[in-house]
Amino acid sequence: MLDFCKIQNFTKAGEPDSVRCDTEQQLKQRGCEKDTIFPKSFVIPDFSRPSSENKQIYPHKVDLQLRPEQPATFNVTFRRGEDYPIDLYYLMDLSYSMKDDLQNVKNLGKNLLQALNTITRKARIGFGAFVDKTVLPFVNTHPEKLQNPCPIKETKCQPPFAYRHVLSLTENAAQFSEEVGKQDISGNLDAPEGGLDAMMQAAVCGSKIGWDNVTRLLVYATDDGFHFAGDGKLGAILTPYDGECHLEENMYKKSNQYDYPSVGQLVQKLEEHNIQPIFAVTSKVVDTYQKLSKMIPKSAVGELRNDSSNIIQLIQDAYNNLSSKIILDHGSLPDFIKITYNSFCPNKIHTKDKLRGECDNVKINDEKSAQFLIFVQIVFQVKITATKCFDNQTTLVIRPLGFTDSLTVNMRSRCNCECDEQQSESSDCSGNGKIDCGICRCNPGFTGKDCNCTIGDKSRKEMEKSCRKDNAAVICSGLGDCVCGQCVCHTSDDLKKKIYGDFCECDNMNCELHNGRLCGGEGE
Repeated sequence: MLDFCKIQNFTKAGEPDSVRCDTEQQLKQRGCEKDTIFPKSFVIPDFSRPSSENKQIYPHKVDLQLRPEQPATFNVTFRRGEDYPIDLYYLMDLSYSMKDDLQNVKNLGKNLLQALNTITRKARIGFGAFVDKTVLPFVNTHPEKLQNPCPIKETKCQPPFAYRHVLSLTENAAQFSEEVGKQDISGNLDAPEGGLDAMMQAAVCGSKIGWDNVTRLLVYATDDGFHFAGDGKLGAILTPYDGECHLEENMYKKSNQYDYPSVGQLVQKLEEHNIQPIFAVTSKVVDTYQKLSKMIPKSAVGELRNDSSNIIQLIQDAYNNLSSKIILDHGSLPDFIKITYNSFCPNKIHTKDKLRGECDNVKINDEKSAQFLIFVQIVFQVKITATKCFDNQTTLVIRPLGFTDSLTVNMRSRCNCECDEQQSESSDCSGNGKIDCGICRCNPGFTGKDCNCTIGDKSRKEMEKSCRKDNAAVICSGLGDCVCGQCVCHTSDDLKKKIYGDFCECDNMNCELHNGRLCGGEGE
């Protein structure tokens, strides 16, 4: 990397200012011992007022100029927005073992919205259901069983299906109860269900579900495990899931064409769409879903009673758990960018140099009046380092997981030799300019190394005319600078070579050599 020498008279006659840029060792050899400047990385945060009044992360944009191996550090502040809206989508397993649960869920709408309204005045609820892929060995494909898969014929039972979107997100509790009330139980053969198919479609089909830019909760209610990528081979389904939305008439009709999604795919899509799953599961599969939850940064598991009678309390507890954990993370990084986080948590548990920012057990403190809440402010310190120079601007998005707010970081490489010093008030430039990084910046009407040349009303082209031999296009034969209408020839790196002439058109190195010496060593 190059340093910059800011000594005022560092350059010799004929030397361009570019010689100020060199390695520290070379500059010291030339006499620039102390007055060197090493350009550093710097940060320009944008604290302008965001369009949304309920912004939870500040600043919302940062510009970085990165010097290789010189970290740029800035703070990101997170504060939970007051009365932040919630969208909750209830995704229910309708296999036969969930029969008792369905009866309780049909009466859930009003109580669920009331519970959410204790958290926020702006809440919406939606509903979807799933069973499994409709091929063997997942369901019985006998025509009679495809019409009524329940073990007891007298039971009112709907045909099996992979996933059905029943109700888009709404504030209407009565509509929720009405639509869920129309649902009948169904059935399948094997114990694991097709829940990952359903979760994936609920995540990627945002416009159909109706997700808004708010806190997004997906409640997944079941009493059994789940199929995942590879299980589709049991039913001769070999095509990997493509990560796209395939809802037709609110049904996942291509479930028999695509394999189940992998856990990795699910985690990626949930993070991408800022969806926080709450696994409401019975005791026998709690351990299974706790293991799954560990792979999903913002997720929670609650034990569901066999008839789902505790679902309201479960959702409230899970939401409080999710809200108490704040995770600041980023998108994909190019291999030449490194990022670490220091977390300064309100519970005085601080972490440093982690791959993401994280504060747990963040509580909401009550003021004297219970009508008001203080949302704790959290500060994360972000350190970004470039390991090498890079050409084009690189953009990185940092966001708190589970929230739609984000911070955009624009990064540019700073590899040129530059001077960061502010312009000096000194006027040692013949009184006609000011020193900037050791170089005279002349006032209008003056030019020259020391601003001692008066050009008056003449233009630059007029001054340069007298520095062009025979009106050539090149100034001073390309070997000098035009200073005050006269050529000042450059000095050569070769100490034996001298460039001279009115237009720097001559040098002492073009004479014939004899015995390897100019002019046989007897002249110049």
